[in-house]
Amino acid sequence: MSSTNPMSNLIIALLNRVAEMIPDSLVEAADGVIDFAVVRLFGLPFIVLGYRQTGKTTLLQWLQDRPHLAEFSPEPTAAGGEAVLPFTKRVDDERMRLRPMRDVGGEYAMWETDWVDLLKNVRPRGIIFMIDHDHPYHHKDALNFVLQMIDENVFSTQQLKYFMLLANKADLWADEMTLDELMDDFRNETRRLKSQSERIGYGFSIEQTSLVTGEGVEEAMVTFFNAIRPRSAVR
Repeated sequence: MSSTNPMSNLIIALLNRVAEMIPDSLVEAADGVIDFAVVRLFGLPFIVLGYRQTGKTTLLQWLQDRPHLAEFSPEPTAAGGEAVLPFTKRVDDERMRLRPMRDVGGEYAMWETDWVDLLKNVRPRGIIFMIDHDHPYHHKDALNFVLQMIDENVFSTQQLKYFMLLANKADLWADEMTLDELMDDFRNETRRLKSQSERIGYGFSIEQTSLVTGEGVEEAMVTFFNAIRPRSAVR
């Protein structure tokens, strides 16, 4: 698995250092330069995780503006995942360069390997964690693993700004239950997420989506990518 471009990380670190030395009157302009460099040139590093068949591959396809997602039925992602090259996506009327690096599977055996490697290599500014209405105990295990992974990989999560819990496949469950009712099974995990976010200093939200119908997807992605950019609109 290839690693994150060290030159881009060095340049961003230097830009941040320069910004610290600039008088307050020029800080906003300096922030704008850093924001432009990351959003338009180097790309926003993020990762998509979740138990198997929650829609991770489909979300990455949606972000790349691939057509016919209603009929899209991908094979389970193999061990090691599949490379995803940086791409440009229009988000909230702005073109953003996005850098997820890999599409990884959600089987238990892949968590200790593919998920940990992805976190270390990407050093993400944001994490999207996907769940659905089926087999909540598997999703709970996966979410707890990710929260523990964040705690155990301090260096790799230094620039983590946002964690989005995406309750996908709403077209299959929203007529039977509300989002709050779905999340009742995750009470302990959401408390842990809230506590960790306050301790480490990242934002989080829980969103309802359907990649089949498109419900809530655009709005959730606007929130997420605006939150992980250097000049974040979400504080």
